[in-house]
Amino acid sequence: MKNELIEKFKTLLQNDDITAIKQEVRQVRANFKAESAKERQLQLEKWNEAEHEEGEDFLQVASELDEGFVELIGQYTERVKTHGQKIAEGQKANLSSKKMLMIRMKDLVQNEENIGKAFHDFNTILEEWKNTGDVPGDQYEKVNSEFISLKEQFFYNINIYKELQANDLKINLKKKEELITKAKALESETNIRNLELSLRQLQREWGDIGPSPRETYQEMGDAFFGELRKNYDNIQAHYDSLKGEMAENLAKKQAVLKEVKRLLEMEITQHATWVKKTEEIKAVQTKWKTIGYAQKKENEEVWQQFRGLCDLFFDKKKAYYETRNISLKENLVKKEELIEKAKELQESTEWKKTTAAYIDLQNKWKTSGATFQKEEQKLWQKFRAACDTYFNTKKDHFKEQDAAQDLNLIEKQKVLADIQAYKLTNKQGEDVKIIKELSAKWNSIGYVPRKNMDEINSAYKTALDEKYTILKVAREDASVANYSSRVERLKGTSDGDNQMRKEKRILKDKLERLQQKVNQYENNIGFFGHSKGAEALKKDVEKMLEIAKREIGEIRKKLRLLD
Repeated sequence: MKNELIEKFKTLLQNDDITAIKQEVRQVRANFKAESAKERQLQLEKWNEAEHEEGEDFLQVASELDEGFVELIGQYTERVKTHGQKIAEGQKANLSSKKMLMIRMKDLVQNEENIGKAFHDFNTILEEWKNTGDVPGDQYEKVNSEFISLKEQFFYNINIYKELQANDLKINLKKKEELITKAKALESETNIRNLELSLRQLQREWGDIGPSPRETYQEMGDAFFGELRKNYDNIQAHYDSLKGEMAENLAKKQAVLKEVKRLLEMEITQHATWVKKTEEIKAVQTKWKTIGYAQKKENEEVWQQFRGLCDLFFDKKKAYYETRNISLKENLVKKEELIEKAKELQESTEWKKTTAAYIDLQNKWKTSGATFQKEEQKLWQKFRAACDTYFNTKKDHFKEQDAAQDLNLIEKQKVLADIQAYKLTNKQGEDVKIIKELSAKWNSIGYVPRKNMDEINSAYKTALDEKYTILKVAREDASVANYSSRVERLKGTSDGDNQMRKEKRILKDKLERLQQKVNQYENNIGFFGHSKGAEALKKDVEKMLEIAKREIGEIRKKLRLLD
């Protein structure tokens, strides 16, 4: 039997609601106690039947079942204790809640003048009071007594308020009529934002007015909210029209996104292009600002895309200029080196060599690449100043030389006039001597201006040819005399030294070939016999030998002129 009671006790303890098993636990405990009493009686009867020493008392022997039941009683007692603590805590909380409700009731009694609101709040407080559980027993009478007193004060005040309510209803009616008039006037408001704010303000004011006479209550409400609905319908119509505009705005913004993407796809490698494309991206950003809103979610999404793409553009630009700055620094060093070289050469008077060096420096400057804008002009001015110093000095030098060449032209024109005016005598030797003296005088005169060189040299050659033709002077002398004019022309060219060296090389090559011919002719003459045929051939070779030797003499004279 005890086993069954213990099992039932265990089953009861599995229930979380300790109060639900209270009665059954009490019954189980009573039954278990009864079973223990029976066992005690049986043990006592057996003990009495046995012999015992004098003074020995009966002691009941507890079984394992008794110990198990005691353990279950302990578990149950602990749970009851915990449950009691929770109830006590709940009652304390309830007490706190009811005290707060009494504070609200006091405030309602002392301050609330709107009867409708007062009854509403009063009923709310009553409902919350009923739904709030028990309070500790020692506080129950005090709390309930104070709350009943507050209720009585409330009803006393309500009677006073009712007398004032009739006047309040009239005042509220007038206020509502004024709000209806204001609502009608809003039909002319064109600013939607202002219209929305005004409508909300009117609704708040309407709600704050309180009741008006019952017989006009519905009529006033219908009139007021009817006017509000008209305005809200206008607002809705406005926003419906905005949806179409917002769709167009979204399309425009997506088109702008494509423009930015196109700029990002370009591979920009030049500063000027970056400047141009930066202006384009700024123009696109300005264009974006002129486009109205799209739907909120779509507008935010497209804005995030646009901002991200613009940020990416300027990140790429920043990376370009970080790399470019390295190049600009290198170019700055190159330009400073070119400036130093230009300064080193600016005092040189080796005109041809130095001019070529400056031309080379200028070409290197052109290919040295750009540097920092604030430094570019300063560096260029320094470089140009060094170049100008040299070229101005050179210009001054050659200006003096040009003046001298003008004088030389006048002198050569005089000599030419003397040659042309010379009247030949019949004394060939004397005439040739005078002509050669005039030629020597011609050759002793320096350069003439390049623009006049061909003309006067041609006139000089023509005049000499005329004189030598009349005098029938040897071809060699006439050729050498004419060659001196060629030498003058070569000297007057821009690269006269090179031309003279080239001419000298050609004459030396020709001289070498003629010398070989002479050697060959001389060798061949030694092999001819004494026959008539051999004599004829020998004469031909001797004639060619004479011509070759004459040309050799002529070439040597020309080389002396070149030297």
